[in-house]
Amino acid sequence: MEVKNVVLAVVMIASSMVLTYKWLIRLGSSDTVIIISAVLLIGSLAIMILLVDSRLRELEETVNSKERSIRINIKGVEENLEKKIEDLSKSTSNIFGEFSKRIYR
Repeated sequence: MEVKNVVLAVVMIASSMVLTYKWLIRLGSSDTVIIISAVLLIGSLAIMILLVDSRLRELEETVNSKERSIRINIKGVEENLEKKIEDLSKSTSNIFGEFSKRIYR
């Protein structure tokens, strides 16, 4: 996890605590259970977002590695096919050459 993500999660939790506290002060009652519940709610939301971000990064790395391996495999197939076509072209050219020699004899 990146430091900025952790800092943003801490800011989310702190701001939820302050917002809930100020909101309850304005309404006239300050219940610590409500403040703790709000902090836990925002904290779990922040952790969930961080886990989703982490999972997306892992998936991106997996896709990139598979893309590289497919690219390498395609390049190998391309080189192999090119060699076979070149060999076929040479043999066809040789056959036409022999056929031309036989016709002129």
